[in-house]
Amino acid sequence: MLRITNRDRQAFEVLYDRYFGKLVWFAQNYLSQVQQAEDLVQEAFVKIIHKPENFNSNKKFSTWIYTLVANACKNELRNDQNRSRILNENLRPNHSVLPENNVDNALLRSKIQEALKELNEKERSIFTLRFEQELHIKEIAEILDIPEGTVKSGIYYLLKKLSHTLKPFKYES
Repeated sequence: MLRITNRDRQAFEVLYDRYFGKLVWFAQNYLSQVQQAEDLVQEAFVKIIHKPENFNSNKKFSTWIYTLVANACKNELRNDQNRSRILNENLRPNHSVLPENNVDNALLRSKIQEALKELNEKERSIFTLRFEQELHIKEIAEILDIPEGTVKSGIYYLLKKLSHTLKPFKYES
């Protein structure tokens, strides 16, 4: 890894050749599709290329790379489960909604989609990761490579902006 940090391509190729097949097999234990496992392992190696300094030299490389791939697999499974849950929630008929409210719900969904189009890329990313993927603030900060405080303030201002747009839909009893 020290050689890779110094941009030694041959050292990277040795690690890739040594671990790629083993890691794909390992990832397949988590994931059902070979292609998905290969993609995640490929992404792990891309991370090594872009940020070799993330490797802790006090740890054994094999333990570190297997942990990296295992975490990527767990995240992928969680994301798949969240996508399935959201899809099921949106496709399942909601019997608790009165028929006359269906128009309001459709209008609300439409307004939310319009409001999301008005957000910048960072705001959309925060919205998606927090409210659609239901990730924690710390995870969002790591993914977007920004401080946790920035994520928190981003969520605050995002909700403020959206609440302004969606004010006509405020529930009053």
